[in-house]
Amino acid sequence: AVPELCMCFLPRQIQNTHTGLDLSVPEYQEIRGKMMSGHVEYHIVVVTRLAAFKSAKHKPEDVVQFMVSKKYSEIEGLYQRLAARYPKASLPLLPRKVLFVGESDICERRAMFNDIMKSISKNEDLATSPELLEFLGTKSSSAIDFKGKNIPDDKERKDEESEALDFFKEEKTPDLISQLSSVEDAKKGEKNEEEEEEEHLDPLGLIRY
Repeated sequence: AVPELCMCFLPRQIQNTHTGLDLSVPEYQEIRGKMMSGHVEYHIVVVTRLAAFKSAKHKPEDVVQFMVSKKYSEIEGLYQRLAARYPKASLPLLPRKVLFVGESDICERRAMFNDIMKSISKNEDLATSPELLEFLGTKSSSAIDFKGKNIPDDKERKDEESEALDFFKEEKTPDLISQLSSVEDAKKGEKNEEEEEEEHLDPLGLIRY
């Protein structure tokens, strides 16, 4: 198993010397739940010399590396916040959301997320933005305190609860939306974490349609 956080020194130099940050998404991991439920976490590798990611014992020239695991909805949230605050920044397209995801969809998403992260790390405004720093785990003043980085806040929980409606909104079926809304209201409070996921894994492609 790949550890969530591996902080170490690297002999190589930062590729994006003007930002001091390199981001990549080399792999993903499928997290299985009960029955057909589950979700995918994308591993984002961070290589940086930015002070925000270092402790007091690090030197200014030290390069550190660590990894964070993020779901589609979390990366989508970062993407939307950056696009809203920095409209002039030209980011690659975000992968579209579908109801069921198979292996080919996940592989394609990893590649697209990799392009997005590389683009973010090359942009000086985005690479040092508070949105990105929070996303990567620097919520507290202690530079490498990554505790609780995967605990969603109330807004993220609400976003995930509402994501079940997104599929029907894209298909422009208002009747289904109203029906689903009434069901959603009736079932609020009954959802567990697995049911809150926005998509379902379909590795064999059995339930594509």
